[in-house]
Amino acid sequence: WRLVGVTHMRFSVLALAATASAFAPVQTALRVTPLHSPLRSENDDSLNAHRARPVALTAAGAPVIDALVSLDTFAPQFLWVLMVAAPRSSFTARVMGPIAPVIALSLAHLAIVLLAASAPGGTEPVKIFADVFDPAQNQLDGMVRLFEVRDFVAEEWPHVLIWDLFVGRAIWLDSLERDVGFTWAALLLTNGIGPPGLLLYVTICLLSGRGVPSMGYRPRDRAEY
Repeated sequence: WRLVGVTHMRFSVLALAATASAFAPVQTALRVTPLHSPLRSENDDSLNAHRARPVALTAAGAPVIDALVSLDTFAPQFLWVLMVAAPRSSFTARVMGPIAPVIALSLAHLAIVLLAASAPGGTEPVKIFADVFDPAQNQLDGMVRLFEVRDFVAEEWPHVLIWDLFVGRAIWLDSLERDVGFTWAALLLTNGIGPPGLLLYVTICLLSGRGVPSMGYRPRDRAEY
């Protein structure tokens, strides 16, 4: 009976193992064979090549734009220091007398504009400008949308800095020609927030008895017209 019991136990274990293996999940390796389509392959290659060009252009243009924005940000500050701290220095006259520095910075700004416009979505601000100049819409809201475009900010920031420098140079030249004092205050304000600096310079001229600055304008005799 002991032999029969052992045999029966072994049979039960084998039966249980067979039952478990029968209900075990079957794992199968599935192979997905891609469908080959010559037409689709050619189109995909063409599409990938088309997409690669803007991506490459963006990757190449972005560092250049960043570098030019830095140039147009910091280079004018050196020029402002010359006009504020040493307005009558011969060195300042050699540097800021000619308009060459403003032209050089303007060329850097032009490069930013061209690179930004040639990037993917670079013409998007043009569409928003239509809303900004639409009297039926809110102009400030339109400008907020524009400043959400990185490349527009890259163009607009140097734009402001260069025009401020242009006006500051005009103030400096006028103050030298007419011997106007306290010009440094107007120059600092012009560099900081633009037009209020010009208004301050006009105020200084009026209070000092120099009259309204001509800023380069010379009225001609009526006989010359």
